[in-house]
Amino acid sequence: MNTASHARALDHVQALSARVFGPTRLHTDDADPEVALQSCQIGHLTLASTRYARDMTVEPVPGKDEYVIQTVISGQCSVEVEGVSVTMEPGSTWVFSPSLSVRLHLEAGCERFSVVARRHALEDAFRACFNFDPPSPMVFALQPLPDAQRAGRWRALMTWMRAEAAMREDRHGLAAADTAIEQLCLTTLLVDHFGEDGSLLPRGYLPSLPAYVRRAIRYLRANLGQPVMMQELAAHCGVCERTLQLGFRKSKNTTPMEYLRVLRLQGARADLQRAIPGRGVVSAIALRHGFTHLSLFAREYRREFGESPSATLRRAG
Repeated sequence: MNTASHARALDHVQALSARVFGPTRLHTDDADPEVALQSCQIGHLTLASTRYARDMTVEPVPGKDEYVIQTVISGQCSVEVEGVSVTMEPGSTWVFSPSLSVRLHLEAGCERFSVVARRHALEDAFRACFNFDPPSPMVFALQPLPDAQRAGRWRALMTWMRAEAAMREDRHGLAAADTAIEQLCLTTLLVDHFGEDGSLLPRGYLPSLPAYVRRAIRYLRANLGQPVMMQELAAHCGVCERTLQLGFRKSKNTTPMEYLRVLRLQGARADLQRAIPGRGVVSAIALRHGFTHLSLFAREYRREFGESPSATLRRAG
């Protein structure tokens, strides 16, 4: 059922926002901020329409449990991350991860529609979708999808979700329908942002993996920046090196060390896509992901992604 709320006092507005979006700091120069919020629950998702009558700065508290899929319906909104401000074009879809420090600057009259997913729901959806544990933290690129078809699909999906929320004003949905809607939304989110372009899933991915291969993957993800030896990896998984090699070859069509190399390259690419261009940034990111030789990193990166690390970094800026 749809819940409508209206608040004027800043502490009331902040409490209202925190109830839906998680811990949030609000800043305004107006003593009477005035916000209208409508929300409803669909499975583990919260759907919310928010409209501010005054200029407002919204600052999610890092480390909270809520991921927010958001689109601007009307008015002006910009997002600031690491000192850089970008306008959120109406109709575009953005995903805000709780581990990122951001600020939203909303002008008076701005209306937003958001789908809020708790961390555990998204992590469970990740396991169901890809059959291995999600990275920690799970971070979405803070930018709209560049692919026109997928971006259009999200505009349509968010419009449909708004219509669904409006229908819940005086009635509850069926539990089976709510589960299907939640699954559709979260699976589409994960595949579009992680699976489609291979930025998370290594090559040769198969949906069914032996338990010891899944354990090896978790270990590799947790040690991307550290030296990893086959002997210690096999011991950690409770199998011999030959069994581990054969398991990866059969299920992933690769070796554990090649799998680790691709994971490291993909992790470096994700960091480059979020980084602010500057001197030494590429070297720092390469080192963070276990690449001690910059020229080798650049060569392998170009072979994997068809462009240089510096080209990825320039496009991020």
